[in-house]
Amino acid sequence: MDAKLELLISISKNMKVLYVEDQEDVCKQTLKILKNFFNDATLAKNGEDGLKKFKSNSYHIIFTDLEMPKMSGMTLIRHIRELDKYIPIIIFSAHSKTEYFLEAIQSGIDGYILKPYDFTQISEVIAKVVLKLDIKAQYTDEIKLKDNFIWDKKNRLLKKEGTLIKLTRNEMKLFEILTFYINNFTNNSDIDMFVFGEDSNNSKRIRNLVSRLRKKLNIDLFESNYANGYRLKTN
Repeated sequence: MDAKLELLISISKNMKVLYVEDQEDVCKQTLKILKNFFNDATLAKNGEDGLKKFKSNSYHIIFTDLEMPKMSGMTLIRHIRELDKYIPIIIFSAHSKTEYFLEAIQSGIDGYILKPYDFTQISEVIAKVVLKLDIKAQYTDEIKLKDNFIWDKKNRLLKKEGTLIKLTRNEMKLFEILTFYINNFTNNSDIDMFVFGEDSNNSKRIRNLVSRLRKKLNIDLFESNYANGYRLKTN
């Protein structure tokens, strides 16, 4: 596998994406390509379904067609932008007319892929968006977490609405490693080495640490996956 493509997939694989498309044949083809990059790709059958799923779930990137029943792609994008000004949105479209490009740009989209498309076209657009997201996460001092919690990377502090949350040394180190690559899962072995100073892959003491934090914060900020480890839930 090409080194650049391998790097891209290593970053993108744990991102959650929403794909909105009404044509079943197109959907199957595109979803097959997207699953090369993203382990978690949710399908919505039209704009109305897409908006419903967006409101009830958290995603890193939105992919959408333009012409769909019940709610068009442009209408969907306008609704999403009212709720979230920053989530990357990539359009799949058969339209190459100037007015469609201009309307899409004004709506704040991050990529425009013309049908018919292939793996190379999609991978190039995904690469730009995913790497931009990853770099932004690494160089942002304050990371916004679920329920208005904020992790201050520079000063190693956890805050909520201006109030500092007192953390133990191990709790602080857990936040440090989970925010290094905020969009990705961190495996148990790496967490064990960084937090406890041992490479024993002792998942039990990691679970205990996470459990104590859940009780202390009175909310679950942690997403766990048996095979991949842990990551923080962002806002």
